[in-house]
Amino acid sequence: MRYPKVRGQSRNGFAFGKRNRAFFVASRPVPGYGSVMKSILALAMMATLGISAVPGQVEVRIEGFLGGTRADVRPWKMFEVRIGKGDLHPFALTNLVTLTATGPTAAEIVAQVQPIKPNFVFQGDGELLEKIRDAAPNELLRITGYTQFGSQWVLVNRVERSAPIIGPTPTPSLRERFLGF
Repeated sequence: MRYPKVRGQSRNGFAFGKRNRAFFVASRPVPGYGSVMKSILALAMMATLGISAVPGQVEVRIEGFLGGTRADVRPWKMFEVRIGKGDLHPFALTNLVTLTATGPTAAEIVAQVQPIKPNFVFQGDGELLEKIRDAAPNELLRITGYTQFGSQWVLVNRVERSAPIIGPTPTPSLRERFLGF
């Protein structure tokens, strides 16, 4: 970009006179302004697409039953979890979903934490941790939080508990689902 030449100004943009220098400095764009705007635009796109700005950070939703047994739940994996600084609890993992657009799959996360004991350590707000601790063995937990790939620590930011499940849940057939009878 070419700037208008002011009297007392050299070819490379430096002004020699005090009077001209103030005008020239005020009329030039801020150095690096384009790169700042590019960075802001890139962060906005990353937030829109769900891409994490912190490398390795993954948002996950862990579904399962705290205190459930293998015979009752038929889980994907049986894990041991620690809630805050408490004792270890059995956790029947039924589903794990990665909510981040890029990064490891659920199976890769499970493979990383499987040899570690406890498999998951839930940390976060005390109120959320109490909701996990107070869950009955027949209540489905959906725990959403952030973790790093290869780490067992999960920073909990949301906990959903289902109504207690009693007995087998009826699965509607395709006829019932589509036709209603």
